[in-house]
Amino acid sequence: MTVPDRLTRRRRVLGAIAVAGGLIAFLASFLTWISTPAVDGGATDINGWGGITGASQIAGTNLNDVLDGASTYRPGLIGLLFGVVAAVAGLAIIAVSQGRRPHRVTAVVLVLAGGVLLAWGVFRGVAPGDAGVLDPGEAAAGWGPWLTALGGALVLAVAVVILAGRIDPARPTTRRRGIQPR
Repeated sequence: MTVPDRLTRRRRVLGAIAVAGGLIAFLASFLTWISTPAVDGGATDINGWGGITGASQIAGTNLNDVLDGASTYRPGLIGLLFGVVAAVAGLAIIAVSQGRRPHRVTAVVLVLAGGVLLAWGVFRGVAPGDAGVLDPGEAAAGWGPWLTALGGALVLAVAVVILAGRIDPARPTTRRRGIQPR
């Protein structure tokens, strides 16, 4: 068994970080996205797919069923989709090592996925919305949007390192003789 060189190790670590960022965003879609105080004490939480938990009378149901087609609440869908894209791109970084400047296209995919995840997470964290049933300002952001933003930041960091050329193989040096007297 051969020991991988420094660039191979770096490429694999960066790929693993991208996979981790994608998985964080994927898993965050199932966590609490909105939390609001319940009338009788406690809190009512709504996850990224509309599932209601906590002290509410309608706990155990799905907000999308309660809305009955009037609207939909699935903010976790964006984290799920772009998290999977980032994780697959991270796996490609781990698996493929060919080319003079490897993974430039993969890094652009990571920029897109990471940018969307970061922007969506921060947007939903700062302005969690009303889920179509709450009064404005009544809801607070849960862990879901912030972990989505964290996953996006990890993915963007990997993309920046790759685009900066930190996993590129060394260029062969060529010696030029130049002008020399005879």
